Amino acid sequence: MPTTQHSPQGHGHAQAHDHSLQGHALDKYDGKDAAADRSDSSNMPNLSTLSLDELKQLDRDPEFFDDFIEEMSVVQHLNEELDSMMNQVENISRENESKGSHLVELKRRLSDDYTALKTLGEKCDQLNKKYLKKSEEYAPQHIRELLQIAASNADADCDRHVEHFLNGKIDVQTFLNTYQSSKKISAERKAKEERLGTQLSALERAGI
Repeated sequence: MPTTQHSPQGHGHAQAHDHSLQGHALDKYDGKDAAADRSDSSNMPNLSTLSLDELKQLDRDPEFFDDFIEEMSVVQHLNEELDSMMNQVENISRENESKGSHLVELKRRLSDDYTALKTLGEKCDQLNKKYLKKSEEYAPQHIRELLQIAASNADADCDRHVEHFLNGKIDVQTFLNTYQSSKKISAERKAKEERLGTQLSALERAGI
């Protein structure tokens, strides 16, 4: 069976291809390092641009040193972030102050509403007491009792007029006038009391 032989020329092409790949990889790695170096150098002060006198001044003069540091991009970026954070803190502080004022206003309104509600409740209690008192005064049974008392008082007046006439304290005409008036009042009140009693009895029988 014949064996396959590789020519020297083909083997040389393969080695050249491998060297090309390795070179390309090294170039990419070097490019990344160079980019990283440029990034670091952009954030660091470029001392190479300073003269010898400036370097000495940088070492001796704190103000000059501070100005030099302030011009660094990384420091400027930090200052910008610090300013942004301070602005956020101020905004939050103003919002909290506004919410605090709103909360105080809500508490004041709640206190006013509570005071008004308490006053209204007291007025309702007073009106309820008056209503209960009037209800008792105008209750049919209470009215009947008042009519009975009024009729009894009128009968007592009649007896007093008779007594005064018999004792000679009043004349005949005065006796007749006062006696008839008291007797009339007594009769009217007794009639009203009897009618009211009849109505109450009817309501009681009806279960009302």
